[in-house]
Amino acid sequence: MSTSKLAAGFVTAPTLTSGLALWWRQVRAIFRIEFGKTLFSRRAIACYVLALIPVLVLTAATIASIDEGESVFETIERAREIFGQIFSTLILGAVVFLGSATIFTTLFRGEILDRSIHYYVLTPVRREVLVVAKYLAGLASGVMLFGLSTLIGFLLLYLPFGMDQFITDLSNGIALQQLGMYLGIIVLATMGYGSVFMATGLLFHNPLIPIVLIAGWETIHFILPPALKIFSIIYYLKGLLPIPLDEGPLAVIVAPPPVWVSIFGMFGLCVLTVAGSVYLLKRLEVKYTDE
Repeated sequence: MSTSKLAAGFVTAPTLTSGLALWWRQVRAIFRIEFGKTLFSRRAIACYVLALIPVLVLTAATIASIDEGESVFETIERAREIFGQIFSTLILGAVVFLGSATIFTTLFRGEILDRSIHYYVLTPVRREVLVVAKYLAGLASGVMLFGLSTLIGFLLLYLPFGMDQFITDLSNGIALQQLGMYLGIIVLATMGYGSVFMATGLLFHNPLIPIVLIAGWETIHFILPPALKIFSIIYYLKGLLPIPLDEGPLAVIVAPPPVWVSIFGMFGLCVLTVAGSVYLLKRLEVKYTDE
């Protein structure tokens, strides 16, 4: 038997005999590696800084409230409105967007720049398995960082109002409901932006330009006509906010999409772009001299 046939047998036989069980083991193994690389590498520093910004802003407001003897938010209802604005503009519009761009564009582009992508590409691992495992690792990392930032910021709102107010809001369900919706938006936002940026990292040698273009499109979404709003991720996410926000006099007012449309829309975008990433990876040629 020739050497090529032996090599082919070693590569294909485990896949044929193990099937889904083998793919699942490979996904878990790659996930563990990529999750650690995403959270504990030099590139993760930018994500930590981004996630810390909303916490610092709300901490400063809380300290000012304690020093002055009364909350700068005046009432708990006003505090919830201000947090909704901070979440929409700072956490969702900046932290999650830029953090997802940092995490997901480097999943493959970072490997290419580090000249290490061949370690994955040349192994007997299906491209679908590699893409899904890397995507899930980036998703878990992003949700953990951005979700923790949102959770801490939400809890900081209650410090000036005391434990009694927090217990009251827990009892009537308003705190859990709003916090659950905010965290759900974080998951959907990371899913949507992450899948797009992962494909961007595979499609473009320099993903900075498309990231800037996407950021500009998302920023001006509120003045876009209804026919174009549907191509903006933020349009679906803001429709899920527990407290609707006024986007200003220039905003083109349209009814937010139903909740199920926003949720299935993000899942559909995720499936489509992850499938696109698989296609791009299958066509990828490792030529480090071109990078």
